[in-house]
Amino acid sequence: MKKFSIFLACCLLALLAAVSGPGAVRAKEAEDGTTGKGTEDLIQVKDADNMTKAKLEGNLLKIRTREDFQMGSTDQLAIDPDIAQGALKLEDGALEGSFVSAIYEGASFTTMVACWNASIYDGTEVEVWARARQDGVWTDWLTWGKYTPYDSRGSKDHKDCSQANVDQDTFSMKDDKTADAVQMMVQLRRDKAETASPVVRMLSMTFKGGDMVPVYAEEPVEDLPDQVMIQAPAYSQKVRHPDLEADICSPTALTVLMNSRDPELALLPEELALNMKDEAEDIFGSWSFGVASAGLYGFQAYPQFCDKNIILQELAKEHSLAVTLKYTNNKDSADLPYLEGVAGETKGHLIALIGYVYEDGIQDDDHLYIYASDSFCDSDQAAYRKYKWTQLEACIKGLAYILPDSQREVEDPYITGVTREEVDLAAVEGQENSYRFKQDGQNLDMTRFSKGKGILACTVDGVKVDMTEGLTEADSSFVYEKAVQSPVNDVFFYDIPCNDDGSIRLNREAVFEKMGIEDKGQAITVYAMPDRGYRYQATLN
Repeated sequence: MKKFSIFLACCLLALLAAVSGPGAVRAKEAEDGTTGKGTEDLIQVKDADNMTKAKLEGNLLKIRTREDFQMGSTDQLAIDPDIAQGALKLEDGALEGSFVSAIYEGASFTTMVACWNASIYDGTEVEVWARARQDGVWTDWLTWGKYTPYDSRGSKDHKDCSQANVDQDTFSMKDDKTADAVQMMVQLRRDKAETASPVVRMLSMTFKGGDMVPVYAEEPVEDLPDQVMIQAPAYSQKVRHPDLEADICSPTALTVLMNSRDPELALLPEELALNMKDEAEDIFGSWSFGVASAGLYGFQAYPQFCDKNIILQELAKEHSLAVTLKYTNNKDSADLPYLEGVAGETKGHLIALIGYVYEDGIQDDDHLYIYASDSFCDSDQAAYRKYKWTQLEACIKGLAYILPDSQREVEDPYITGVTREEVDLAAVEGQENSYRFKQDGQNLDMTRFSKGKGILACTVDGVKVDMTEGLTEADSSFVYEKAVQSPVNDVFFYDIPCNDDGSIRLNREAVFEKMGIEDKGQAITVYAMPDRGYRYQATLN
């Protein structure tokens, strides 16, 4: 991604001005005095105390309608009312632009996590910032880092000030202080004018600490059913690529959520993990980046510090969700809460929740069990789990990944997740078991793979883990009535070296021996997954 020196200089001036009080932005003055559609190129200079203010209801802020965006100020951005419920995009010819939200006031809080839903194309990025008001004084603007599947992601800069800091994905007030107001900002950038603009459909923020309490933000279900079982897949992270399997609970849970809504999507945990990783923090588990990745695929998605009511409300609507938690299978542990039947212990994990049941129809906590697709298990077939709520509640750390709809809120061209491309695989003359990826007759650039910045994998046609007939009951795992057979449940082979010259070594005999099957000429599908927004797929017959 090209750096824009002029833009950065302007941003620095704007940030310094915002921290000290006034903020200078180009805005469009609406008839009612709020910023939005109206007079073009009107420069407004406002003191923070004079900016538009809105009430923060509950512990979740969603800025996602045309009216929400009109309450803020825009610079080089247009508000498009025809995308979702309203969306921000760059004005024609603009390479960068920004939006500063209204000031949202509510209950006191100590902690907040930001997220965004955006369409991001090759050559574009977005960056989200926030600041909080403590005792009438605003913190500096702090960033979650630039975000794009197609280039480096994250930031170590602008993450700390005297009053607060952003640790990975979490903005926290220092010295146990509380804040009572928040303001968000987003910057949209593209490398050239002819590149499609990134499109921001929603900015969100969730809060905890102080006087904040979780509040369900969607239309509630009045009468909860006794049982809900959602059609959902199950994946073990332990059978994924050896370099990733220990760290990809977040992308694995997200693949369950998105693949349950659209089985044909068949997202691979590895392909999502590589392209949502916060590279500045060197983590796959950024809550903000993870949930934002669901936005790339057209879903409305946000993180929220939750409670039992929020969990059951979403499940009652047959919306799978994910929760952060920690647990152990050791009853005598003094450090971690015990959860019967789990495969081990973890101090930080995410699982997908896919239903619940009140046993014997008695709606109290002692009879409540939660169905889960838990990737911390030894096989896909063992990933369907049933956990006792009274134990699970003690394990949940409070934050949930929520996709509050069964369908996407936008379609193409606004679905901009990892770009998948069919390519060719050609044998290298004179080199046994060596092949090159070719696209339009040209060798595919494999530089990132030879440097360990991507992964290679293959599957054999028809070789899969049986998720509909092969499930067994053991510990908390059980035969789930609405199991899904997914292409992600195919058996993957990962021992495919990449040479410095860009060729790969794929020994067909070794693949079939590893899988323990006879070679009858089955097709092999080879996947090349770099960490820069693309997935290449080729067939070796």
